[in-house]
Parts: sequence; C-alpha cells; structure tokens
Amino acid sequence: MVPASRPTPPAPGAVLAAERLLLAAVLLTAFNLRGAIAAVGPVLGDIRSDLALSPAAAGLLTTLPVLCFALLAPVSAALGRRVGAGPAVLGSLLLLAVAQGLRVLDGPPVLLAGTFLAGAAMTVGNVLLPAVIKAGFGRRAGTVTGLYTAGLVAGAAAMAAVTAPLAAVLGWRGALAVEGVLAVVGAGVWSAATRGRGDLLGTAGPASGPPAGPTRLWRSPTAWAVTAVQGLQSALYFSLTAWLPTVLADRADTDVTTGSLAASLFQATGIVGSLLVPALVARRPGQTGLALLVAALWLVPVTGLLAAPGGWPAWAAVAGVAQGAGIGLALVLVVLRSADPGTAARLSGMSQLVGYAVGAAGPVVVGALSGPTGGWTAPLLLLAALAVGLAVAGVLAARPVRIG
Repeated sequence: MVPASRPTPPAPGAVLAAERLLLAAVLLTAFNLRGAIAAVGPVLGDIRSDLALSPAAAGLLTTLPVLCFALLAPVSAALGRRVGAGPAVLGSLLLLAVAQGLRVLDGPPVLLAGTFLAGAAMTVGNVLLPAVIKAGFGRRAGTVTGLYTAGLVAGAAAMAAVTAPLAAVLGWRGALAVEGVLAVVGAGVWSAATRGRGDLLGTAGPASGPPAGPTRLWRSPTAWAVTAVQGLQSALYFSLTAWLPTVLADRADTDVTTGSLAASLFQATGIVGSLLVPALVARRPGQTGLALLVAALWLVPVTGLLAAPGGWPAWAAVAGVAQGAGIGLALVLVVLRSADPGTAARLSGMSQLVGYAVGAAGPVVVGALSGPTGGWTAPLLLLAALAVGLAVAGVLAARPVRIG
C-alpha cells in the first residue's frame, strides 16, 4: 500500500512575499479608515453654503461615523464570524468606495445617507483588522498593529491636506468622490493578499481552546481594562479635536487662524506618535511603560493649557503625539491580550462599542461643563483626570494575561 504523499510546504520566499502583500493590504486598508471623515473638515464651509446645512446637520457629517464606530461594532464582529474577516473587509472597502461617491450626488438626505454607509464600512475594518493581524502575523502582530495605527493617522492627515486643493479644481463634490478611488485600490490589493488564506476566512481553528464567548468576555477584568483604555483615549482625542481652538481663543486670546493652525498641528503630529508604538512594542515585551508614557503625554499638554496657554504650539504638538500613540496602544492591547483571532475580533468589537460611545460623549460633556463654570478650567481639569484614569487602565490592561 503506497502511503499518501504529504503536501509540499510553500517555499520560504513565497511565504515572505505573501506576508509582505498582506502587510501592504493592511496598511492600505488602514489608510482608508479615517480619510472619509478627515476630508470633510476642509470643505465643510463650502458644503454648508451649497446645501444650506444647519450647524447640527453639519456636525452630523463627522459625528455620524463615530456613532457608527460604537453602535455597529458588535454587528461587524458578528459579520466577521459569519463570513470570515477577509471577505468582510473586502466588502467593506467596496461599500466605502460606493458611499464616498453616493454622498455627493444630491442634497442633505443623500449626503447623510452616504456618510452613514461610509461610517458602517469603516466600522467593519476597525473591528476586524486586529483579528486579521493576529491571524496573519503571529508573533509580529504587536509591531504590525503599530504600523496599522500609523496608516490610520497618516490617511486622516493626508486626506485633510489634499481635499482643499482638490476642491479648488473639482469642487467639493468632485474632491470627496475622487478620494473613493483609494478604497477601490485597497480592495484590489486586499483581494490579492487574502485569496486562498483559510486563516482569514474564519476556517482556521484557534491555537488554544475555543475563543472567549461574549459572556466570558464581558465578565473579564482584562477586557474591561482594554476597553477603558479605548474609551478614555477616545474621549481625550475627540474632546481636544472639537474644542482646542475654542480653548485657545478663551485662554490665550488667539484668533481663528491661530486656532486652525493649532488644530492642524495636533492632527499632523499624531503620525509621530503612531510610529512611536511599533518601535517600542518591538523592543520591549511589556506594555506598562508604553501605557504610562501615553498617559503622561496627554497630561502634559492638558496641564500646560491650564498653567501656560501661551505655549500652545508645544501643547498642540505633544497632544498630537499623545493621540497617535494612544490609539496605537489601544489597538495593540486588543491584539496582544487576545489568545486567538476570534477573541481578537470580539474584544475589538467590545472595546470599540464602549470606547467610541465614551469618545462621542467626551466633547458633549466638556462643552456642557464649560457653560455653567464660565470658562475652561473645569473642563481641562476633567481631561487631566481622564489622563490619570488612562494611566491606571493602561497598567491593568498591560498585565501579561491572555483572554480566551
């Protein structure tokens, strides 16, 4: 009886090429997961003027995707379990391209509908990319997650930078629509990178036991610590994104141009912070030091705005580094605390459901607090307290515990 022949393992060169292609697909997908939001700001004045949008409706253009990040996170995790992370992310990129073209075709209802679809598409990527990274990169998952974070921040910064010049040539509708081409390119690369990858289709079994079920996950102190990091980081980021120019106008007597410059500096230096994460994760096995560093980077600019608002260029730059490193920390913790890709998808869904809900509430609470107190001292003290809470949650989430 002739023994069955074993399948020939792939050559090392082919494995390396496949891994590099998957890395390119992850980074290109990350580049698409914030751009549709960041692109609106530079042309918001034109949109309001052209469509006669109220301030509330204009605010929905940036708030609606963040609400999708929170409310649709569990649905995205369930979609990944049903059809597999690879096909789900591919479908989300195609939906994102369609949504970016759809939202510029007509008036406010179509604009808001397209914005909702774009937010839903980006939510799928937000939730499932950590699971893809966990399955596809093994021990290097922490480093790749840091690079993925850099892609998120770089995509937002790039779209914010190029939208106004594009609008000068194509109008705001053309500028927002043409940026959807990046999602089509991302879908093509993603399709090529994930073709034939059973580990990205939900067919590969977990490395050690079944994934943590929903009930076990929501009862896990470590899962809640990871979720708290996401929530506190999001609240700090969205609060300063919304109110930094107003705070400077009140405390440093700056004008609109200076406030806009500070906001741009805050966003741009996030790239530096996001690149800081993969370097530290690659060199240090634990994340406690990184968690304390991120909390300190948030605490310095907040207390600086309280004590010496005239130093706003330094505070805006340091806060930018903090927000880039903070989102990197939140995503790295999801990957490293999960024992398998299935748990990573569930933990990602949980942390984003709660985290982005807290993040969306941050600017509202901060703004509401500024009214009765007649200034920005109390809101800034609240943000300082959130930074301290981030340090505590980060230390707890950095413990070497595997969920699932």
